[in-house]
Amino acid sequence: MLRIEDCYLTGSFIKTHGVKGELVAKKNSDLLERNKLESILVDIDGGLVPFFINGINKRNHSSVKIILEDMDTEAKAKRFIGCDIYIPIKDAPDFIEDEDEIDPNILIGFTYIDEEKGELGKIEDIQDYAGNIVLVITIKGEEVLIPFADENFIDLDEENKNITMDTPDGLIDLYLQ
Repeated sequence: MLRIEDCYLTGSFIKTHGVKGELVAKKNSDLLERNKLESILVDIDGGLVPFFINGINKRNHSSVKIILEDMDTEAKAKRFIGCDIYIPIKDAPDFIEDEDEIDPNILIGFTYIDEEKGELGKIEDIQDYAGNIVLVITIKGEEVLIPFADENFIDLDEENKNITMDTPDGLIDLYLQ
């Protein structure tokens, strides 16, 4: 049985589409439409349940329409609203081989490690402010925004889902004062 730690969070179901069981998913990356996936894993009450895919259609830059096998009514689909969607690491492309190609959205769920301060927390979200990518982490109850810049990048451990970066001096302290 696959564990969440062995998977990438690729999005979550946000609403139904039509009356034939189609679902709309807010995506965290382009993994859902970039790959020819046969199935996805849906987090239902803390357990990953596999579902075969009959189709994935891009709606806009942040969402896709997903048609799951045997999902043929709106009532069945409504039960999935709010559920997270995962794909196994083994089914994801080798996106980490070239750091210039990293989709930062795939880092959601990775542990952020500062070169000096050590482990700071899990990356909860990725924000894009006019092309400036920011990692969102909660430290001591405070939301902290850390720029995802090439000059700060040190290491990415895909297997253990860790990213090590050199956080700009004083940034963490600024949030925690």
